Amino acid sequence: MATTATHHQNMSEISKYDNGSTVFTGDNVIDKNKINKYPIVSNLGSLTTQIAEGNIEDAFFSIATGAVPTPSSTLLYGNVSNDGIVEEFEGPGYVVVDDDKITVNSPGEVVWGYNSPYIQAKIVPDGLDIINNKTNETIGHIDPKTMTNDTIPGDRVNVETLKYWYNHYGQGSKYNLDFCINGFNDNRSYVTPDELREKFPEAYEYSLKYPGGSPVVLWEENYTETKVASTYTYLDSHPQYNDRNREFNAKQFVKAWNGTIIPPNAYGCGREGVGFSSVPEDDAESGMATHGVCPPARSLRNAVLSLGFRLPIGMDSGRDAVLYGFSPSTGIKINNTLKYPIKINMWTEGSGPGMRIYTNIYEMIPNSYNANNTNSTNTTNN
Repeated sequence: MATTATHHQNMSEISKYDNGSTVFTGDNVIDKNKINKYPIVSNLGSLTTQIAEGNIEDAFFSIATGAVPTPSSTLLYGNVSNDGIVEEFEGPGYVVVDDDKITVNSPGEVVWGYNSPYIQAKIVPDGLDIINNKTNETIGHIDPKTMTNDTIPGDRVNVETLKYWYNHYGQGSKYNLDFCINGFNDNRSYVTPDELREKFPEAYEYSLKYPGGSPVVLWEENYTETKVASTYTYLDSHPQYNDRNREFNAKQFVKAWNGTIIPPNAYGCGREGVGFSSVPEDDAESGMATHGVCPPARSLRNAVLSLGFRLPIGMDSGRDAVLYGFSPSTGIKINNTLKYPIKINMWTEGSGPGMRIYTNIYEMIPNSYNANNTNSTNTTNN
């Protein structure tokens, strides 16, 4: 009877990926050369397994050398072949390394996480140190006198912005230059900016538009956008606040929120980098107000409330829908309590006081899901 000696090896020694790393169908997750080898005489069962699994070349090598590795099939399970190849499934899986085995979990219907600081600039006596925020390692240095856009990591910050920050802040101050996606809903580890750019270009482009802490959908099963709310408001006329200025701010609000995607059980805001025209206002704590943002905010507010969502952070239930002290774009936070991500579409028609401001909200429902079981309800509010 064939016998097999029992040996234990740390699985992280043979895994090509760290625990929680994102992988795809066809990726190889193990280094077979690093699997411990033992004398054939005490591991006849391992040799028999090689032959039974059709690994004839490996079996001949074991016989020739007198040493046989632990069969990789006993080290792997789930969506991984005996050769360590991730087997076919759709979307990004992730590696799970435990004490005895390695597996790859397939993704759920939606995979999402949050914009999280990854590369930072830190002001030091002789310039800027570039730091990996995850490892706290200094990975580079920039001389402000020779700094250019090409010397700044990532695509988020230009040289003028970074120079302004450097000249107005003190030693030890940090500035976020690039973001990874972290805090995933399925507990996988973070996806680096380079991985994001290469493997998830749409998610990467989306992440560039939204501030740190914003949710980003990495992947979703094939889905259909189902309209679940539709509202509109009018700009109306308030000449004491300059209607032309109000129209500009209303359109900027629409620009900030159009295309925003909020995953389930998450808070989302509008995009950053959208400017508003402010005017002096005695009632405002800051002394300035952005008149014109309330009509589109009412349209957006009415749409989300019709879905049973709570009143968004930064909003009021009255006609002046945006609270003082909150940015109309990044300061307002909407909590999606539906089962799947929502996508906010906003646009305007016409101009002047009669300009209409529309909001449609779509739930991004996987095609595999039975639409008859969804809790979403199509609604229309004027």
